[in-house]
Amino acid sequence: MSAPASSLPPAARAIVDRLELAPHPEGGFYRETWRSPVELARESLPAGYPGPRAAMTAILFLLPTGVSSALHRVRSEELWLHHQGDDVALGIGETIAAANGVAGRSILGQDADASLQLIVPAGHWQTARALEGDAGYALVGCVVAPGFDFDDFEMADG
Repeated sequence: MSAPASSLPPAARAIVDRLELAPHPEGGFYRETWRSPVELARESLPAGYPGPRAAMTAILFLLPTGVSSALHRVRSEELWLHHQGDDVALGIGETIAAANGVAGRSILGQDADASLQLIVPAGHWQTARALEGDAGYALVGCVVAPGFDFDDFEMADG
């Protein structure tokens, strides 16, 4: 669970306030910024979806430096895009690294040895950690297709 926005470094708190981000159940702060008006019928989706879904959704997600998101998985594929701030270590291990064509690591960020975007395959366990850096936070975008629904979200502890 996220610490209150009031406990964040000033730069991170300013972004949370400006973007109107709310605490996310997995940790960090988020706001859904777009939900496709195109709806996919359950029958057209891969097995396991309990109902129709938006074709795609997008959120902004801020992690304070040193904070990890809870281990979780999403039924759909998720594209992570680094916007600003510190790098993010995105895991879990080789499945994500292999899906992105990198050997044994998956760092999202602006540095020359990081990737600007990474894909988490559908149904794979994942966590993210904002790495130590000058900003004190990482701001990313997450695009989910088929669109995100909390019915498709599972945290490892239950």
